[in-house]
Order: sequence, then structure tokens, then C-alpha cells
Amino acid sequence: MKVATATNQSQQILRRIKAKGRGWAFTPHDFADLGDPRAIGMTLTRLTRSGKIRRIGHGLYDVPHSHPILGQVGAGTDSVIDAIGRKRNLRMLPSTATAANQLGLSTQVPARLVYHTDGAPTRVMLGNLQIDLRRNTGRMLALAGRPSGLVAQALRDVGKDHVNAGHLQRVRDLLPASARKQLLQDIYLVPAWMRPHFKEISRDDD
Repeated sequence: MKVATATNQSQQILRRIKAKGRGWAFTPHDFADLGDPRAIGMTLTRLTRSGKIRRIGHGLYDVPHSHPILGQVGAGTDSVIDAIGRKRNLRMLPSTATAANQLGLSTQVPARLVYHTDGAPTRVMLGNLQIDLRRNTGRMLALAGRPSGLVAQALRDVGKDHVNAGHLQRVRDLLPASARKQLLQDIYLVPAWMRPHFKEISRDDD
């Protein structure tokens, strides 16, 4: 009976992973409804040993797939950050340098990614990449997990007196229309100097 239960649990977990699609990072927390934590942990360990999933960090997993050019490709950094946030019920906002890099406003590749959070400070290693979570309970976390928070942080990195039309167009090109509209909803949560830039990024396409 125990073997059948374990097999059924493995199948349920694999079905959920498949439904989420490629590039999904997950933790045992994402399967809490399928059994007790110890059983889920054991099942994930078995799936890892059988090669069906991959452990990419402490309590973090993904399913890599083959890319014709890049080789084995797994979950991206954004997906890993989302998984950590779900597990710990955290609000997380990228640092200014991290946000600028994600939006293509900086060509510097950071040696580590820094996120502000309302949880305990911690460090996560994703291969050779270091992800630092720093506690911050300030107003800036009001925009955590929203496109407007990412844009605001990126513009802070560029600097109040250095944002130009090229920066704004780059952000417009990268964000989908739904995300650009959200900037208008949050415009009063950002500094006054940033509001005209938010309006420009969120304007309707010509």
C-alpha cells in the first residue's frame, strides 16, 4: 500500500510540474496539498535520483531540457526567485542594479543578485550565481512583485538626471501592454521625478 501511495504521489507531482511548463522552479511547498512534508521530500529525492527532476539548490528544483544551442537549460533566475517567495510567503523587490540588468538598462552582469524582502536575510546559491535576500521593511516594498517596482528600481539605478528617451523606449519594448498599464495604477507610489517616465512608458502605442 505504501508503494502504491508513493507512486501515486510521484505521478501527481510530475503532472503538476508538466502543467506548469518548461522553466518552472519549485520547492516542496508547491506540493503541500499532496501529502505531509516528509513524504513530499522523500518523493522529490527519489525523482531527483531517477533523473526526472534536478536539484538546483537547497530545497529548490527544476526540470532541465535540451536546447540546440545552449545545451541543458533549466529554470531562469526569475522563476527561482518566485519559488523562494512562494515558499516563504515573501514580498521581494530587486535591487536597483539587479532591476537595471533585467530591463536591459545596464550592460554590467552582476556577480550576485540582490533582492529586498520583508523576510529574514538569507543567501541562495544557484550554481555559481549568488542570490542575496536583504531585509527591508520600507515603503519601497509596496511595489514588490509588480512591474512598476522593477521599473522604478531600474530608473533609480540609471539616476534622476540621466534617464533618456532610449532608456524609456527599451523598457516599453520589453514590457507587455498589461504591465505598462499597471505603471499608471502605481504612479503615485513612486517619486515625483519618476512619474513623467512612467507615463511615457505606459502610453498607448501609436
